[in-house]
Amino acid sequence: MREIIIGQNECGQRLDKLLRKFFKKAGDAFLYKMLRKKNILLNGKKAMGREILSEGDSIKLFFSEDSLAALTGRESSDPNEAEKPFFSLPVCLDEYILYEDKHIIILNKSSGLLSQKSNGSDLSINELCLLHMEKNGELSDKQKETFQPGVVNRLDRNTSGILLFGKTLPSIQILSKLISDRKIKKYYLAVISGILSKGGIYRAYLKKNNKYNQVEVCEKAFPGSSEIRTEFTPIYSHEGSGGCPAWSVLLVHLITGRTHQIRAHLAHLGHPIIGDSKYGHPEDNLFWKRKEAVNSQLLHAYSIQFPEMENGLLSYLSGREFHTGIPAGFLPFFPASKHALLSKQLLFALIQ
Repeated sequence: MREIIIGQNECGQRLDKLLRKFFKKAGDAFLYKMLRKKNILLNGKKAMGREILSEGDSIKLFFSEDSLAALTGRESSDPNEAEKPFFSLPVCLDEYILYEDKHIIILNKSSGLLSQKSNGSDLSINELCLLHMEKNGELSDKQKETFQPGVVNRLDRNTSGILLFGKTLPSIQILSKLISDRKIKKYYLAVISGILSKGGIYRAYLKKNNKYNQVEVCEKAFPGSSEIRTEFTPIYSHEGSGGCPAWSVLLVHLITGRTHQIRAHLAHLGHPIIGDSKYGHPEDNLFWKRKEAVNSQLLHAYSIQFPEMENGLLSYLSGREFHTGIPAGFLPFFPASKHALLSKQLLFALIQ
């Protein structure tokens, strides 16, 4: 028999949802059968599966250890199929942390690093955060059986900047709702081809093509599309000369958050991000690759601003702002006279 005591990270969800996480190799029909046969008890009583769990609740599992190992996926006939242990990861998380407390981590992801892994061999910020928590004694193997901390917003592999990671289920739920309700303001820094002289909120419609992992943007609504809104504020521009193409640096406020929204919206406006292999100008990309070794899109999640929150677990973050420095790859696109300012003051000072 195994007993699970519901903690802070498991409460607030349905019993059957938690059981699906725990019994990774079991189907719904099996789980409901075990509930009916009282092989799974909630607080010593028969349960239906739709009960909402509270902190301190007891779930008793009447299975042999061999059965539990098979049903939870902890046994493998081929040891090479098992995921690599976290401690084999070669990168330290400390260099990415902007802020950390017992509920969240705010990180500055580098370009080229995944937010979350797409296959077992990938290295991602998410895995580095889990390793970090394990090393600090904040996460055990037993806790991971029913709950996995994780990032709550994602950036494309070649987009750098701020990511939010929730250490507990309540913090993940709060952060996810703030993001879905568009209450956390997100600002990006982008270097684009050409000159966008007029700032403001731009509206359009976007549809994702899952087959090609690309999106289409149009001025008017079309079948399957969703409205997008992006605010662009020009910071600096250069007309270009002597074979050098014109460029602009923008501060971008992401109002809605759709797949590839900033990249595709700017490309639709005729000003794609420099270094963007999917939506960019091939000629401009080649020029800047040769001149400044630009090998990925110059898009950086620069700043987030939390809303005013009167009560709740994360209310201590009410109204706070977090920002990163300016990535080195962006500096060639500012005049040298601005570099000292960039290193000492917020980017927002440039647009006042």
